[in-house]
Amino acid sequence: MPKPLFDRWQSPLRTRLPLWCLVLVAVQLLMAPVRAEQIRIPVKVQATAFEQPSDYFTTLLVMALEASKADNEEIDIIFSPRDYSQARWINMLQSDKSNFVIWTMTDKQREQQLRPIRIPLFKGLFSYRVLLIRKQEQARFDHVKDVGDLAKLLGGQGTHWPDTLILQANGLRLTTAETTESLFRMINAKRFDYFPRGISEAWFELLQRQETNLVVEENLLLYYPTDIYFFVNKNNEPLAQRIEKGMEVLIDNGKFDQFFYNHPRVSSGLERLKNRRIVELRNPYLPAETPVNNPRYWINLSTLQAD
Repeated sequence: MPKPLFDRWQSPLRTRLPLWCLVLVAVQLLMAPVRAEQIRIPVKVQATAFEQPSDYFTTLLVMALEASKADNEEIDIIFSPRDYSQARWINMLQSDKSNFVIWTMTDKQREQQLRPIRIPLFKGLFSYRVLLIRKQEQARFDHVKDVGDLAKLLGGQGTHWPDTLILQANGLRLTTAETTESLFRMINAKRFDYFPRGISEAWFELLQRQETNLVVEENLLLYYPTDIYFFVNKNNEPLAQRIEKGMEVLIDNGKFDQFFYNHPRVSSGLERLKNRRIVELRNPYLPAETPVNNPRYWINLSTLQAD
């Protein structure tokens, strides 16, 4: 009687592969590394897209998340469908316990409302402000020597920005608006005289917006200690630790400094700091935990104007 077809297929294999070979194959299969299942981690951000011409915050966040993820993890950045005011972003984050990250200037209230990752995203450079003014109006600022002189002019700031309270605490007069876009429209419409912007913002924004009516004032440099952090919901400690770990890795391997000093947001401002008159202001809202004296996180601000 002929053998069943299945037996005919298997017989040659049994004939050609001795038992020791089969055992060897089995051992190799058992010792082979098992590939872990890929895990996708969605992270929402306050941006609507990567900022052009060169993104800073989302790119740095992705770098930190990539530096702290496991080999089988993939980070999915989820952009917001629309932009909001700072106050709205903060309110949204307070009620959202998912993986959601915003970046904003720190102060005592925000650090109570949210979980800060206390690694300054601009290494303390955000402590310096130059003034955006309208072209042909430099002469109005040439006489400004101190805070008292500046208080004779009217500044513009965001309604819910920590800077607003700091500037007002120093006696400066301000008009406010909800968004940066509104403030640009207002200064162009001569609703106020100057718009303080960070070193990492002023020249970059003029280029980004292709402004033709505004320039950076030539002589002054406001200073009050502060910076921007990544923030997450107070109950999302795993995400906070993941970002913190990634940022520390980037500091240790030098990639954060490389990113920071070569980014146009920073390089465009650092090149223009020399020979400016520093007007020093106090910041009564600065949290005590701000690492202003830790050179690991904070650059030596006194050297920024050095030759």
